[in-house]
Amino acid sequence: MTLMDLIWTSAASIPAALSAWLAARALEPHLSPRLGVRLWQAARLAAFAPVLVVLGSGLIPHLKSANAPSAPVTLGVGTEQTVPVAMPLFQPVLDFAELSISSIPAALLPLIAGLYLVGLALMAVRGVIQRGQIRTLMRASIAEEGRLSQLAQVWRARLGLPQTLAPVRVVDAVISPFVVGFKPVILAPDTLAKRDDAEAAIAHELMHIKRGDERDRLIGEALSALMWFNPVYRAIERRLAAARELACDADVLDAMGPEHRQHYAEAIAGLAPMPAVATGFLTDLERLRLRRVRAALSHTGRKPRMLVAMMAGAAILLAGAPSAALAVMLSGQDTVQIVEPRVLSESVGAQILAAQEATNAGEYQQALDILSETRPMTPYDRYVVEELRARALFRMNDYAGTITAFQAALESGGASRLDQGRNIFALVQLYLVLDRETEAALWAERYRSEGHEVSDRVALTFGQLYLQMERFNQARQYYEQVVENDPEVSVDTLIALDFVYQELGVPATSDLRRYLEARIEAMGGIEASEAVIIDTEN
Repeated sequence: MTLMDLIWTSAASIPAALSAWLAARALEPHLSPRLGVRLWQAARLAAFAPVLVVLGSGLIPHLKSANAPSAPVTLGVGTEQTVPVAMPLFQPVLDFAELSISSIPAALLPLIAGLYLVGLALMAVRGVIQRGQIRTLMRASIAEEGRLSQLAQVWRARLGLPQTLAPVRVVDAVISPFVVGFKPVILAPDTLAKRDDAEAAIAHELMHIKRGDERDRLIGEALSALMWFNPVYRAIERRLAAARELACDADVLDAMGPEHRQHYAEAIAGLAPMPAVATGFLTDLERLRLRRVRAALSHTGRKPRMLVAMMAGAAILLAGAPSAALAVMLSGQDTVQIVEPRVLSESVGAQILAAQEATNAGEYQQALDILSETRPMTPYDRYVVEELRARALFRMNDYAGTITAFQAALESGGASRLDQGRNIFALVQLYLVLDRETEAALWAERYRSEGHEVSDRVALTFGQLYLQMERFNQARQYYEQVVENDPEVSVDTLIALDFVYQELGVPATSDLRRYLEARIEAMGGIEASEAVIIDTEN
């Protein structure tokens, strides 16, 4: 995944996060505090689903969708597409993605990437500042060996935690106790030992450790930095942070007993301000404190209903599915992940199947007639129509028409990155066949400038092009790539590279020339092969 893939994919997380946030807000009042944490964790996963789907598509490149009755349409070797017979659920989302991509000028892409990196850098600076605040408090703190440590020992034993875990440190500052670090430490004000709510405070922080809440918070902080431009995702993290506090309160009250509800609620009401890094994403602390007090006073200790939790989690994850489809489109992936990332409109799909069948039967004019009557609805529709038209015209030896069709396919806005590279390379080969080296060189330069993969096959064609144009330095670059990568390269290629060396004045005594001549002699001389073979299937 490139940086631009990450940016486009992350952009798809905005509608995913919004869908998940709305669904979770509707479900949260009907769930217990503990299930509320799982609910918002599912919302986090749904919001991040677009990125996960695209990352997964690279790990499972041949995964295919079975979401609707469909038929395969082979557009070339290794490029089979699945065209659903029925209009898929996510077609409007995918059409919008295609239109969005095609409408963005290429000159803006570096600016977009730069803005994203600037935002990422600012988030990193913010994180460093927050860590500095914590380090300042830690340096000013001392180990507590009195009442707080004794309370911590009692509650570690009650919660089944190691006695060496989470030592208590106190600092002369007006703060509430909080846990910090992957190797947890409880940092508390030095006045806490004299207060009645000391036991509730220590029990609460140790319960956070038992639940793994600090680790979950740090994960959320890292994800929020990556998604800094997504305000809805940050809202999900705030709700998740609040849910963790409510669930932790519920667990502490279960351990203490319902008779301690009033005392525990009073302890929550008397909380002091906390440093920003300790509160995570909680900006509405007063509102959260009120929620916690009410939840503590009404705590019953009832166990959560697992069926309800599973249904809620499934609803949240489904909320992110359309945006996951959008992410695959935005990233330029060509394989199908969860939903078909590039599909034809329903009416166009039937005509494409008919044109493909005619092409397979050698009825190229019939295929062209079908395509001329096709009315594309989306950029991808236009791309497939022009691609098939180019292949039919090529089989009819209409090279000028083939060039026009390939150019129209590139301009359709529906070609993926892989499609673009394949079509541009086909245009280079076609112009070579027509002895129009200048046009071929222009398309070759575009191929290189757009960063498409230069395979040995591409390098051989480019080497031949620049050799015919007597641009020997460029020809040398491509011929050397082929010779270095392919020990069984034809003697024609070796002879061509040797000719380039002669034109560039590479001495006959050089290691390159002697190596080349030795390979030519070992292969038994020159093979007669002057023809240029065009293969548009890449």
